[in-house]
Amino acid sequence: MENSNNQNDGSTTLFFLLGLKALIAIGIGLAFLINPLGMVSTFSYLLGIALLIFGVTNIYNGLKVKNETTYWMLLTEDGVLQVIVGIVLLAWPQLTPNLIMIILGIWIILGGIIQFVIANKYKDGLTQRNFRGILAMILGGIIVFNPDAGVKIFSMIIGAMSLLYGLYMIILLMRIGKAK
Repeated sequence: MENSNNQNDGSTTLFFLLGLKALIAIGIGLAFLINPLGMVSTFSYLLGIALLIFGVTNIYNGLKVKNETTYWMLLTEDGVLQVIVGIVLLAWPQLTPNLIMIILGIWIILGGIIQFVIANKYKDGLTQRNFRGILAMILGGIIVFNPDAGVKIFSMIIGAMSLLYGLYMIILLMRIGKAK
């Protein structure tokens, strides 16, 4: 009987943490969609806080399923990485959005180059991989040379993705609740 209560306490905690994660994601998503440029100034703080919560949740979930799955370590490592990035964002909020956009643009360009090289190395010709590589290089170049526009668009994308993720989590939790 005591073991059953421990399992219920654990599943209730997990359910609560996932619900909290979903509500935070929805709140962040709505804020970015309503005021994308205004949200850029608080992006570091919000993302830092969210990553801390998401990271702690992943660490908790990873350790909770340690004896049940083989991927627990990946979940735990992902949580640790999220906590570290969250702390960095909270400690150094002066990392400007433009700098973040330039770094993101360079990363996209490099990813595009890799896609393009792979497509040509394996003789894919003008396939999807080649097209994705060229498109990524163009998009990355636009972001690098016009980071202000990238900040606004990226803010709106973050908002939409965060809102959709939060809604998905709510639907998932409702399904889990019905299954109990």
